[in-house]
Parts: sequence; structure tokens; C-alpha cells
Amino acid sequence: MNAYLIGTILAIVIFVIIGVIAGKKVKDTNDYYVAGRRAPVILIVGSLIASFLSTGAFMGDTGEVYSGFFMGIVIVGMLQASGYVYGAGLFGKYIRRAKVNTVPEYFGKRFNSRRIRVLASLTLMIAVTAYLLSAIQGVSTLMTQITGLDYKACVILAWVAFTIFTVYSGSMGVLITDTIMFLVFLVAALIGIPYIISAAGGWNEGISALATSTTNPGIISWTNNLSYLYPTGVQNLIWAIVYGIVWAIVVMVSPWQTSRYLMAKDEHTVMRSSVFASMGVVVVTTLLYFSAAFIYKINPNLESASTNLIWAAMNVMPMIVGVIMLTGILSAGISSASTFLSLIGTSLTNDIMKQKDDMKANLRLSRIVMGVVSVIVLIIAFFNPPQIFVIMYFGGTVIASAWGIVALTSVWNKKMSESGAFYGMLFGFLGCAVTKSWSALTHTTLPIYLDPFFVGLVLSIIGMVVGNRTKKATKEEIQEYEELHVRPETEKNAVEEKKTFYLTYLYLAFGVVLGLVFVFAYAIPYMNAVR
Repeated sequence: MNAYLIGTILAIVIFVIIGVIAGKKVKDTNDYYVAGRRAPVILIVGSLIASFLSTGAFMGDTGEVYSGFFMGIVIVGMLQASGYVYGAGLFGKYIRRAKVNTVPEYFGKRFNSRRIRVLASLTLMIAVTAYLLSAIQGVSTLMTQITGLDYKACVILAWVAFTIFTVYSGSMGVLITDTIMFLVFLVAALIGIPYIISAAGGWNEGISALATSTTNPGIISWTNNLSYLYPTGVQNLIWAIVYGIVWAIVVMVSPWQTSRYLMAKDEHTVMRSSVFASMGVVVVTTLLYFSAAFIYKINPNLESASTNLIWAAMNVMPMIVGVIMLTGILSAGISSASTFLSLIGTSLTNDIMKQKDDMKANLRLSRIVMGVVSVIVLIIAFFNPPQIFVIMYFGGTVIASAWGIVALTSVWNKKMSESGAFYGMLFGFLGCAVTKSWSALTHTTLPIYLDPFFVGLVLSIIGMVVGNRTKKATKEEIQEYEELHVRPETEKNAVEEKKTFYLTYLYLAFGVVLGLVFVFAYAIPYMNAVR
């Protein structure tokens, strides 16, 4: 048994113990679904980042960078991070006012409709199951690399790692373990990445070598490697901007992000958490993307691009640092998997199944349902080959197309009717899912203007327009809209408002510093190298 395997096992045991301890505090479904609506900023931030930066970031995104798509992924990362702030202000704090247990329940309450609540729940479960598969596959791939065990055996181990405490503790345990796991992979990145830079010959030498690479030309240029995705830099740039916007929308409205706001103790917690989460995601992803590029400089011949960080942890870093890095990647996968499983089980129980008057009976039912869901997902993961990046992007684009416009208009358009919202969500989902599935199955690269997101978005808008003309908003729907815009008296605190407002300046300063870092650490060294 090697040190990497020991570190992995210890991490799993610790997370399970913490989750089970948290589960003992769960008394009813309010605790199980939304952590009692009393979570502070640190827990919301930790869960927002941890549930977003799964193995999809540590293995999927970094694999794309290693393969030659650095700047494209960086642009996506920067744009998607802005979605936290926009999402909290335009959607997050309003769904918290609705005092619901799930985001599908919000849609059902807002439009006084059972069918849209069920539709939202079904689209949630399909998209989040894709994410859950991505997380399980990422963790299993990691375990296979460091243990030498068969991949399918590692799938079972990964499933056990997050299922026990998620089923038992629900959102209460997920919030706490997410935050701990976020701190673990943040520390891992801060400690491990300097060793990668050093092994690449230092920062300036690494940038210079990558800028003039002949084996992966354009790997860190604005055009990216032109033989990787699209044959021109402009097309690659358009793709990056489009998917950056798509992922900003995902962050704004996706259930694995906005459901965290339902657990916040007040609206100030929602807004503050969004700022810190945005900055945290930018810092971690920027470090990861540069690291993946530098790893290519160290070893351009890896058999699997998605394992570049795993290889670096085991071959470039000192053993103890490598153990921390691998534990961080493992933590990212487990934290996301626990969030996704919790969302699927909670939505199925809360939004589709009939609830009883007995709170304890509902809690028991929720745990049983979540356990059954976890077994089904295990079976799918067991027989499905790893396709981390593809699966992750399927889930995100589907949610952005189906929920994006509908979610925002539900808060900002009084005249949006139940019919418009229902058909907007349905058409958006079908348009994106069908196009994305066809493209993946036929291995067809569609023109950027026929990207599944665009197809779904256009159909979603058509569905909303047709639905609104077919049936106008009712008095009950308009009343629900107006109640969303009534700020509770408990939120009107001048001192707290000032604290929240001052974070605007911090966010602006962060943006300026980030821009300067890219100019002096990336742009200038790159230009000097290619002259």
C-alpha cells in the first residue's frame, strides 16, 4: 500500500465521519433539504465552489488545456465566474424569498403549476445525473491511477465514498464537507503548483517554451492549437466566448449552484457569497490551467491528457505534496458527487413524489429515495466508459438552454405565463439535448451557429413566445411575481447593507489585479518569446 493510496483512504474516512456527525443534527426535512436555512457565508462559498469545481475542472478542463486549448478554456473560466454575481442578484436572492426547498419547487410556486414543477425536476435530474457520472468517473480514474485497481472496482469505492454521508445527512452534511473539501483542494493547488513551475524550468522559461512549441503549436496563443477544435483562431475565440456565456448562465441558474442560496441565512449572505465564490473560482481555475500547460512542457507524451495533474502529483512533486494534491482532486470529485446526488434525491422526493404530513416519515422517505437513486447511478457509471469532459458539457448546456431564459424572466417579467414558462423550458431542453446527443453519437462538429446551446436557446424563446400568446398570466401568477419583489423587513439593515456594498470595491480591485497579473506574467513574456 503506497502513500497515495493511504492518503486517499484517510481522506475518504474523514469525510464520511464528518458527514455522519453532521447528519446527527438533521431533525426534519427542512434540515435535510436546505440545512435549516441558516448557513453562513463561509459554508455557502465553500459549497458553491466545491460543487462547481469537480473533477471536470481538475481533469476535464486541464485535459483540454494540455491538448492545446489553453486560452479558450481560460476565457470560458473568466466569463463563467461572473455568473455568480449576476446570478445572485438577478435570481438567487429572489428564489430564497420564495422559501422553497428546491429550485423546481420555486418554478411550481411562481407559476402555480404542478406540471412545470415536474418538468423542471425531470430536466434537473437528467442534467445533474450527467454531472454525477462525470464526478464518479473522475474520482474512479484518479483511484485507478494511484492504486492500480481495476476501474470498475474504483467506481464502487468512489460511490461508497460519497453515498454514505450524503444519504444520511442531506444538505447539512454536504455543506460542511463541501467547505472542507474546497479548503483541501485550494491548499493543494497553492502548495503543489510551484513545484510544477519549477520542474518546467521556471515561469519565464516555461512561457517561452510553450509560446514557441512546435509539437503543440499555439497551445498558449489566442488562437489555440488550430488542429484541435476549429481551424481558425476567430472560430475558436467565438467558441470560447459562447461557452463562457453559456457557463455564466449555468452558474446563474443551475440547481447545483442556486440551491445553495436556499440554505443561506439571509440575502446579504447570498450576495456576499457570490462575490467570494466568483473570486475563488477564478483563482483556482487560473492556477490549474497554467499548471496544465506547464505540465505539457515537462512531459508532452502523456497517453491521457485528462490525467496530467495526476501524473504531476506522482512524478513532479515531493511525495507528501503529491499526496495533498491527489487528495485535493479526490475531494473535488467527492464534494461535487455528494451535491449532485443530494439534488437528484431531494428533487425526486420533494417535487415528484407525494409528501406526508409526518416530517419524520418524509425524512425517512427522502433517505430511502436518495439511497435508491445512488444505486441506479452506480449501475450506470459501472457500465459507462469515462468521458468526463463530454458528459460535463452535456449537463451544463442542457440546463443553460432549458432554464436560462425561463428562470430570469420568471423574476423579471410580470407577464410571463405558466404556459410560456413550460414550453420555453420544454423546447429549450429538447432542442439542446437532441442536438447535443446527435452531435456526440455521430462525432460531428457542428458550426458554431448551430451549437446545441444556440438551438436550445432559440427554441426556448420560441416556446415562451408561443406559450404566452396561447395563455396569458393569471392573477395568481402576477401576485406571486409581485411578492418576489417585496423585500422582507428582516433584510433591511443599514449596517449589513454597507458591508455588502463595500464588496463591490473589493471585486473591482480583484479584477484590476487579475488583469495586471495576466499582462505582466503572461502577455509580456509571451510577446518577448515570439518576437
